[in-house]
Amino acid sequence: MSDNKVTTSKSNFIPTAIGIYICYAVLSIAQIIISQYSSYFQSSWNTNLAGISTVISMMGIGRLLTILFAGVFSDKFGRKPILLVGMSCTVVFFVGLIFSTNIIMASIFSLFLGFTNSFGDAAAYPALSEAFPAKSASMNSLVKAAMSLAQFVIPFVVATIPNAKITLWILVAIIILDIVFIVFSKFAPQGTTKKDETVANEDTPVKAEKIDDNRPKPSMKIDGIALIALGFTISFTFYVYTQYIPNFDISVLGLAEGAAKTLISWYAISSLISVFATTFLVTKIKPIYLVIFYPLISVIFLIILAIAPSVALARITSAVIGFFAAGGVWQLGLSVLTTYFPYEKGRVTGYYSFAAALTYFVGPFVSSFIIDSTATSVLKVFWIDIIFTVIGVLLASFVQLRNRKYKFFVK
Repeated sequence: MSDNKVTTSKSNFIPTAIGIYICYAVLSIAQIIISQYSSYFQSSWNTNLAGISTVISMMGIGRLLTILFAGVFSDKFGRKPILLVGMSCTVVFFVGLIFSTNIIMASIFSLFLGFTNSFGDAAAYPALSEAFPAKSASMNSLVKAAMSLAQFVIPFVVATIPNAKITLWILVAIIILDIVFIVFSKFAPQGTTKKDETVANEDTPVKAEKIDDNRPKPSMKIDGIALIALGFTISFTFYVYTQYIPNFDISVLGLAEGAAKTLISWYAISSLISVFATTFLVTKIKPIYLVIFYPLISVIFLIILAIAPSVALARITSAVIGFFAAGGVWQLGLSVLTTYFPYEKGRVTGYYSFAAALTYFVGPFVSSFIIDSTATSVLKVFWIDIIFTVIGVLLASFVQLRNRKYKFFVK
């Protein structure tokens, strides 16, 4: 009888999961919609690539302004209300872009997508974990899968619908329908985990063990800061790449605008594959090794692309960045961090997410001082991406060297 109740309960939450996945699919499109329609918005807002970068950077500001208290609101007011707030902010973002006539207006509305990121993450991931406690890692991984699938499709949508306003109105309709769907969906009760409890999900990639006080422990001032900084560099790698690869293809490779945007599809489908491949690999290989290996592969291909750019190599590099930089390595870094500090998961997760959110501002903001329509300026942005990725490899290697003292923390 109890098994039937559990099964019924889980089935009741499936619509909730579907609504969350649709929400994140739209969110993933929103994150790159400005760069995908760059020429259109440059004309509409009477600006250039630097102005477009400024607007994109405002997404990061919006996230930074809200990320530290979004989780508190989620715990206090509930997952559904906070998720609905985030989804409503997405509507404001899309409608704002439609009616913006300059970069000041566009920048203000761009803040709302940052709000969406903060409130969405604070509500959606806990909601999935509470609804599917024995499958939380798998259900959360499907969020990334939904995002990758949507980013695979969007370049073809842009090629078919060159008018950004039409695409934006379609997205507004989708997210409003999803809001209605979420309103009538059932959310699981919010649970709490005692400080001295160990929660073991059947598919959790990193297992925490009880801490032996006689053994060396990770230091927040050293290991914690290094891992939090790693969260920044990992995000920097794929976020800057996705925002500026269309400009790279046009300015450096000389591709037509339509052809340039399709390279995002290579990135997206590869990141989708990586979600499932990494879920398997992490059961065979220690996460810390993947956190070193993945960025290393990414930086090798970024360097080769910057030194010897070609269309074929751009396609391969897009697939490589999708797989090794965007397919789950950020989550692995977070797993290592929360395993190092099991009694401070909420706090360190907030710091780690804050570092990632900083990427959404720093990357486009720094690039806005450098980039224009010339190949040289675009290459400079890619070399900045390379530098931060190298720093990430060094940070991960440093963490692993110190991990030898307390390797029992990460299995």
